[in-house]
Amino acid sequence: MAWLDRIDERQARRLARTIQTSALDARHLAEDRVSQLAGQARAVAEPAIHQLADYARHEAPVLAKAAAKQATRLGRAAQADPITAVVGAVGVALLASLVFGRRRT
Repeated sequence: MAWLDRIDERQARRLARTIQTSALDARHLAEDRVSQLAGQARAVAEPAIHQLADYARHEAPVLAKAAAKQATRLGRAAQADPITAVVGAVGVALLASLVFGRRRT
């Protein structure tokens, strides 16, 4: 019954080729769909990005003024009591080392 084994092998090869072709077609369809979705997402996100950029441009001077005011207050406080500024700087350095140290692992 060697001829029967050959028939099964041929059918298995045909089935494998069909599966391979179907998988490649599915991959191409998925790539096309993902490209379409990326384009749609870009079209939806662009107006929001422009709005955020406009908001940042308008609010940046206000934020800079507030930061300058806080820096002035911090400078006065550091002149009055420098230990507080040193302890704060050490605390910020330790916090930064913890935050950025986790990224290495």
